[in-house]
Amino acid sequence: MANQVQVLFQANHDGQLQTENSETNISFKGNGFAPYEMFLGGYASCLHATFLGIATKKRLTFDTVHYDVYATKREEVPTLLNYVKTTITFTGVTEKKQQAIIKSLELAERYCSISAMINNIATMEFDYIFK
Repeated sequence: MANQVQVLFQANHDGQLQTENSETNISFKGNGFAPYEMFLGGYASCLHATFLGIATKKRLTFDTVHYDVYATKREEVPTLLNYVKTTITFTGVTEKKQQAIIKSLELAERYCSISAMINNIATMEFDYIFK
């Protein structure tokens, strides 16, 4: 499976990420998403897509899910991630299904390709909240 993006930058820090279906602004100065913001958003999206596949097979349901991703980078160059904490908050999950949701997320954490890449370079922590 292939992916392709195009990125166009002006002569400054502002640019645009374009795909066949969408586009978004990139900026190192606050006029769009910064590179690591896009990366962490991609990670959360990959984790969610993987989780959805597992949850659907298990017939698990929920109303909403919110991913809050916090990350730090090391000081040495290259400034790789060294810590990533993902807090995942669900609404609409019955108490008896909460453990099945957590087990499905744990599987998703292992099978999401971006999560696997991050896990090779950083400490990862997960919190699960049910409202």
